[in-house]
Amino acid sequence: MQAISDMCELEHTLTSMAGYNMICEQITEAWCCRQWSLPNYIAMLNNKTSCRNITELDVNRTKKLFVICHHYFLDLNHVPDFTNKEMPPECMKHDAVHNMIHYILDYEYVNQSLPLKNVMVFLPIARGSSSLDFYYLMSEHELERGKIKVAAIDFGLKYTLFDEYLIKDTQLMFYGAICVLLTMWMYTGSFFITFMTVLAIGYSLGVSYFIYRLVFGFKFFPFMNMLASVVAIGIGGDSCMIVHKLWMCARENETNIKKVVRSVHGHSVMCMIASSLTTCIAFYSSFISKITTIRCFSVFAGTSVVANFFILILWAPASLVISEKLPSVRIIPASIKSAVASTSQTVRNTLFTLVLRFRYVWLLLFSSMALISIPVIFYYPRFRLSDSTDLQLFASSHLFEQYDMVYKDRFHFERILKMESWMENQRRMPLRFVWGVVPEDNGDYMDPFRRGKLVLDNSFDLASKDSQTWLLSFCINLKMQPFYQPTFGPLVANCFIEPFVAWMEQKCMDPIDHLTREPCCESAVFPYERNVFSLCLAKAAISLYNTPSNIIMPTIAGPKFLSKSKAKVPKVKAFIVEYDANLTLTTSYTTMDNFYNEVEMWTRKEFDKAPAGMRNGWFISDLGLYDLQKTLVKDTITSLFIAMAASFLVVAFTTFNVTLSLLAMITITFTILVTVAVLVLMGWKLNILEAVSVCLAIGLAVDFSMHYTINYKYAPENSDRKSAVFYTLSIMTGPVSVAAMTTLVSGAFMLPSHVLAYTQIGTFLVVVMVVSWSFATFFLPSLLCALGPVNLGSSTVSSREQHELEALSRSRRRAEHSPSAASATTIIHEEDCEIILKPTPSTT
Repeated sequence: MQAISDMCELEHTLTSMAGYNMICEQITEAWCCRQWSLPNYIAMLNNKTSCRNITELDVNRTKKLFVICHHYFLDLNHVPDFTNKEMPPECMKHDAVHNMIHYILDYEYVNQSLPLKNVMVFLPIARGSSSLDFYYLMSEHELERGKIKVAAIDFGLKYTLFDEYLIKDTQLMFYGAICVLLTMWMYTGSFFITFMTVLAIGYSLGVSYFIYRLVFGFKFFPFMNMLASVVAIGIGGDSCMIVHKLWMCARENETNIKKVVRSVHGHSVMCMIASSLTTCIAFYSSFISKITTIRCFSVFAGTSVVANFFILILWAPASLVISEKLPSVRIIPASIKSAVASTSQTVRNTLFTLVLRFRYVWLLLFSSMALISIPVIFYYPRFRLSDSTDLQLFASSHLFEQYDMVYKDRFHFERILKMESWMENQRRMPLRFVWGVVPEDNGDYMDPFRRGKLVLDNSFDLASKDSQTWLLSFCINLKMQPFYQPTFGPLVANCFIEPFVAWMEQKCMDPIDHLTREPCCESAVFPYERNVFSLCLAKAAISLYNTPSNIIMPTIAGPKFLSKSKAKVPKVKAFIVEYDANLTLTTSYTTMDNFYNEVEMWTRKEFDKAPAGMRNGWFISDLGLYDLQKTLVKDTITSLFIAMAASFLVVAFTTFNVTLSLLAMITITFTILVTVAVLVLMGWKLNILEAVSVCLAIGLAVDFSMHYTINYKYAPENSDRKSAVFYTLSIMTGPVSVAAMTTLVSGAFMLPSHVLAYTQIGTFLVVVMVVSWSFATFFLPSLLCALGPVNLGSSTVSSREQHELEALSRSRRRAEHSPSAASATTIIHEEDCEIILKPTPSTT
């Protein structure tokens, strides 16, 4: 009883909201219809004016009535049989019992006598955009009373609300951008440099959009292209912070700005070329995809990387030079700045110690993660293809998605609608064979709205005797195949040649009109002469399409004539044979793949035996989802291998060292494997957004590893592995970590979004940044410590400095016992491109 009362009060809260009277269906002016609900039906059956007046006795009476009457309505007819004389009169009162079973009560409660857990409430409001404001108002209230709460909603607003949130939730990106701006400002200590970096990133996106639209001429700009902004922020911020790091180190020992610019530019350009080149190739490799959205994204993202590179190699040094001329403005107090610097130094020292001391632990840990990821991706639970034909727009917890995913099937009326829809959709896969049309897609692959033009096959010749004989044999053989589904009823259009031959057996003289039917009659012998066949085929087609639709409904099968022709006898330009397969439409890729390959193999064998005029036919069916799935699998894997191979070549030509290139590729490969495995464990399935994410993962995974690899090559000459790794970490850890943090923060701010695509993008960015940074910072240096090449450095250091460098990188020495080790800086001298790791003098 308490639950019924709570439900009544919750309904009253909903109907008392402002604006409800403006959108409700009304009996009279300012008097809304009552909502369909369990409390209201109980009140009506017990002659109460309001659900607030019902008692425990009323509830018990309704329960007893339900027990007596419910079995009369279990057949779930939309219109119950009230002519049944065995049905008690009270069961027919107001049609209440039928409506409660059909619309209000949980399916499990009705059929299995389980406790009632879910009930439906129908508000007298039209489904559609008119209720959008009312939904917003509902969202502001707590839709819960006692143990009763609103668990799902269906207002018919799903797509309308999606359009609203798609724009509204972009503010989360704005908040993320502000946080990224503050992070970069804190790292560089200069608002001017931070502002110029953001301006450069925005400028690179603007240039890439200009090239995309005006130079390449692409008119279609999908939503996925906005992900390129993430790439621009990641790569642009990373590059600028690396340049800033090298600049600050060089300025400590050099006052000549020109020399500093040359030195920093020479050192940083190689890193930027390597990372930008591998990233843009990773994106451009996805251009091989046949999916328009992925192709557009690959072009725009790859172009933004190229534009970002050319802008930054000129923009970043110039910004740093200008910043030298600007007056220093202290916004952060010196004490806070000192505390932050001290904390950063402690974190950096700890990180160095962890990497160098526990390198074999990191190798074992990260290698194990990568090896475990292989069965996770390819065996169980594995990266599955999307098998859903419904598009999920919001997070699973959203009330609209809860109704579609969880509660819709718990009520009889929805189950019946679904069954009717299921019966309609359980159509057999068509076996459709086409002649006269070239299977050529000459539409614009970069614009889905430009589908191209139909190309006719000039070699198609149905009227020749060989073609007639072969086509009749083809239809007979088709019906003998294991994938053919026998169909009962008139099959006039399915293989038109068969009923056409029977039609030609008619008497030459019409017994009623006494008109001659020559030459389209029994006097003609199959196969027919060309002129007889062409004339009679047109007459037979006219007879077919003049047949009443209740006898035969014309389908797409049959002969197709040239529409604009002045000839007396229309010419057949295409011919279609169509039957049903014994396979129903399914979302299973394996089942559809087996079906397609079986039919296609048989079709090729038959067409090889066809005469010249029929040899260019082809098979097609309802393969839209299958084709998407097949393309996603094939093209994603192909682009992945292309990107990996390109990355290897770039590293090889940059470092001119095969060992270093192989170690870098191992790290990148492991990074991608673990990233994809984490997404699989989170329940991701391969669809268009996920394919774009994999493409994005390649670009982002390459960047950090490339920076560490290139800087390992630039370690001081004659450095051993530990010294070279220590040098690499001292240069790259700060910029790479801040770059990873900025991209991660951008993704984290998108997690609260209502839109599923935004949430998935945010989740992906967080995962790929954590995995990519971890492998680049812990696994790659450990790998270089164990297997890295030696003596790659291009500069020399003095014996005293070399001795100190070895002491700094010795893994057994604690960072806190070595002040000099904790405060190493990079000095770049322009004269001979010498790079020296010079410790700051100890103050103890």
